[in-house]
Amino acid sequence: MSSKFQQVILSEIFSWFFKSGSNVPAFFILYLYCMKIIIINGPNLNLLGKRENDIYGNESFSDFLEKLQKKYANQEISYFQSNIEGEIIDKIQEVGYKYDGIILNAAAYTHTSIGIADAVRAIKTPVVEVHISNTFSREDFRHKSYISPNAKGVIVGFGLQSYELALQSFLT
Repeated sequence: MSSKFQQVILSEIFSWFFKSGSNVPAFFILYLYCMKIIIINGPNLNLLGKRENDIYGNESFSDFLEKLQKKYANQEISYFQSNIEGEIIDKIQEVGYKYDGIILNAAAYTHTSIGIADAVRAIKTPVVEVHISNTFSREDFRHKSYISPNAKGVIVGFGLQSYELALQSFLT
């Protein structure tokens, strides 16, 4: 079911409840509304579970994503990963008017890409910037993010759990 179609249905349900004088229970609304969220990962995150396990952990992103999708089965969670800056920009522009939220880990591009920052600023969909490691406890160049000023929020340092925290920020 498309997000737009669900919004129309919810609008009709709200209208019926309000006309009848009933209150709409919040849990009922959350249950009915399936948010459309995409996780966009940048360079080298395709190697999770294989590289620098002391920083990024042992779990592959595909294993983590499978668990996340099962846990939040009533939400539409899609995924895109690229090592190429232009492809990330293209994906942000493609989904930036269609999705309810973007969880973005631009990885090394966070600290270098004005293009990705401009793409985030140009779209309507809110973006939560995430990082698996605590970038502020690492090299100085990782302390600067070009994306943060344009993001709804930033979550750093909670491992792969950072993605679930970002997802929860869209659901509450």
